[in-house]
Amino acid sequence: MTDGRGGAAWPLEELKLLLRDRRAELGISMRVVERSAGLGHTTVSKALNGPGVPTRATVIALAKALRTDPEPLLRLHLQAVEQQEARAPDEPLTRDFFSDLIEQHTRLFAGRRNESAAIMEFIRDRATGYVFVEALSGYGKTSLLADLVRQHPEFRYHFISQAYRRRGGGFDPTSPEDVLECLSEQLDPAHVRGGGLKSLERQFHALMKRPRQEPTVVVLDAIDELEPPDQLRTLLPRRLPEGLVLVLSGRAQGDRSCLDDIALSPADVGLHLRLAGLDEQALVELLQMAGGKAAGLARDEDFVAQMHSVSAGDPFYVRFLVEDAATGVLTRDNVERVPTGLEGYLDQQLEQLNRSAHRAEHVEILGFLLEAGTLSGMDLCTLVEGLTWLNFNSILREIHRFLLVHRRVVPSLAPHRGNEEYSFCHARFREYFQGRAGIG
Repeated sequence: MTDGRGGAAWPLEELKLLLRDRRAELGISMRVVERSAGLGHTTVSKALNGPGVPTRATVIALAKALRTDPEPLLRLHLQAVEQQEARAPDEPLTRDFFSDLIEQHTRLFAGRRNESAAIMEFIRDRATGYVFVEALSGYGKTSLLADLVRQHPEFRYHFISQAYRRRGGGFDPTSPEDVLECLSEQLDPAHVRGGGLKSLERQFHALMKRPRQEPTVVVLDAIDELEPPDQLRTLLPRRLPEGLVLVLSGRAQGDRSCLDDIALSPADVGLHLRLAGLDEQALVELLQMAGGKAAGLARDEDFVAQMHSVSAGDPFYVRFLVEDAATGVLTRDNVERVPTGLEGYLDQQLEQLNRSAHRAEHVEILGFLLEAGTLSGMDLCTLVEGLTWLNFNSILREIHRFLLVHRRVVPSLAPHRGNEEYSFCHARFREYFQGRAGIG
């Protein structure tokens, strides 16, 4: 293995990969590993997926639980410890905020080998430029990037996550100030915290234009969730300096792109990946990873095919089905049942929408779209009091992360905003929101 830059593999990455592969090979659940090793859930989860180096005792206990030779693991562990000690003692700690997010999004992760390989190939071969990962909400953008940084702790990263935003907390992952502070301290060892937003913008803009002495990868997830979404406009150069790769992700919005908010165009992007649904092989891998009763179902081709048909390959829906299969709630006889975790996930989506839809116009727009399914910009301006062609873009921007926009071609008419058609980004969201709104 190599680190993507022509050097030796990161030992910590290889150590954790060996542990995860061995668990998958045995087809046992995390709970079984924890019990056999005599370790807590958090300890085992961090040892397999977290960014830090586990203790030597933890590695020995896991080797015993996984019935594998501890010596190769301990050699990698020693190398990882030496590498950690060689790093600067003042390495930034802000990104530790995302440890739980990374763990949650990579605990059950499969089906994106091609996309991961394409990103690493771009980093290795091009060494500079933008990578943009785009997909519908729930299709695994964050999981893909979380897996990327889990495997490559040398990458700098920030996850702009509404789900991890805390009211009154000292760190808001959606705040422009915290985004810039987090990335600046990772990119510049001399960075001094507390300079205010204007100072941070100047520093970050300079860092984005500075040639790097060694290859540097910055991962910025969910740029469409930044508050406000256009805060990075003018801070990112259209052409990055040598040695800097910036991996971005955002929700698919139909014919509209969240790249518009940061003043980039598709032509500025060196690699553009659009995530599709998961295939049946990915479902098999997820069932094997989940362990428990799901491991046996992974060998049932008919069950996997039914599960794929029911889920349509939606990654978030698949995940909940797999979790139910592991505990025995989902069986061959009830594969069409609604998974137990779905309502909580959709409740979270509703809460995120509630944070954005704070105007009376937002509520009316959403209500009309829930009833009609699809409406043009002209329709919305006619139906929604106070919505005009002057304020249309600014009002829609605050809820566009939940909408798709499609440009309708009308013969003999030039394209304009009134011809664009809007709908909800996901049929499952629309059905759920209809139920909460009392719409039949």
